[in-house]
Amino acid sequence: MATIINIPEAKAIQVNNLEFTYNGAPEPSLIDITMPIAKNSVTALIGPSGCGKTTLLRAFNRMHDLYPGHTYNKGEILFEGRNIIDPKEDLINLRIKIGMIFQKPTAFPMSIFDNVAYGLRLQGTKNKTELNDRVEKALKDAAIWKETADRLKDDANGLSGGQQQRLCIARAIAVEPDVLLFDEPTSALDPISTQGIERLVTELKEKMTIIIVTHNMQQAARVSDYTGFMYLGELIELGKTEEMFVTPKERLTNEYITGKFG
Repeated sequence: MATIINIPEAKAIQVNNLEFTYNGAPEPSLIDITMPIAKNSVTALIGPSGCGKTTLLRAFNRMHDLYPGHTYNKGEILFEGRNIIDPKEDLINLRIKIGMIFQKPTAFPMSIFDNVAYGLRLQGTKNKTELNDRVEKALKDAAIWKETADRLKDDANGLSGGQQQRLCIARAIAVEPDVLLFDEPTSALDPISTQGIERLVTELKEKMTIIIVTHNMQQAARVSDYTGFMYLGELIELGKTEEMFVTPKERLTNEYITGKFG
């Protein structure tokens, strides 16, 4: 039985008894996951490789549906009062509301401006002034406006890795999501770029809810309000980050945090 603290804040997402199996896998990759995600907070998911962190993260905006045959065996993910693993869920709208930043930054093969405007145009924004204003705001919110203001027509692939990751963040937040998912967002970046992304994550929680998967426990300690420890597809413990790293309730959590395995 997992140790899960009561979240006093409003909940952005509530997961109940979720079980998920990859196509052809003999066993579920997520086993009876129940957890709240506090609104306007940063929740970190930690645990050894293959424990289900990224699998759970991708369930929050149904990324698994891009590949056929994967199965939500049971449970629910409640967001805005509805179960978003319902087959009738509008996935395009869901992925606008719950955006995602991947491990490797991938700028679209187009200009910096068009990268950020991409989702806005998909939403139907055509007014040039509105597009310009919202692209500028997103680039400012992603802390990359000063580096790109005079280069908006340039190919986005000319940016450095750290700049491309912030551009991907700008692209995601331009459509004003409620939740932003980060999957190892700094694993391919240098320390200075990593510091910039971490600072940005902390700032963004004032406007949206953040869920971040990281192998770096120091990073989880620096940026998150809550931390969930996962092992072999199960959520072992969820608690306030400062307490989890000092006085974890579960033996497995303590052994992972103290480096006895992982």
